[in-house]
Amino acid sequence: MSRLAVLIVLLVILVLGASIGYFNAQPVQFNYLFGTAEFPLIAVLIAAFSIGIVLTIAAVSGRLFSMRLEVGRLRKQLREAEGELRTLRNLPVTSPSETR
Repeated sequence: MSRLAVLIVLLVILVLGASIGYFNAQPVQFNYLFGTAEFPLIAVLIAAFSIGIVLTIAAVSGRLFSMRLEVGRLRKQLREAEGELRTLRNLPVTSPSETR
């Protein structure tokens, strides 16, 4: 059932995107550093959206990389702590009166 719901949502998004593209096909003047050009409005919107996605991925990737390094460090600490716990569990238990 959830696959069907996801498929319906994706289909609705596709139809909405196509209708936005159809109704925003008129050319607009795009000013950039080296001059101007005319592009369809939907092309400018898609380009701006794509640039935003790329910049977001670039901004997040550094944080993700540092978090992966931290996860590796924490896993190593966990393995060491588990080894120490295993060692302590294997020690014989003695009461204070037996140690004298």
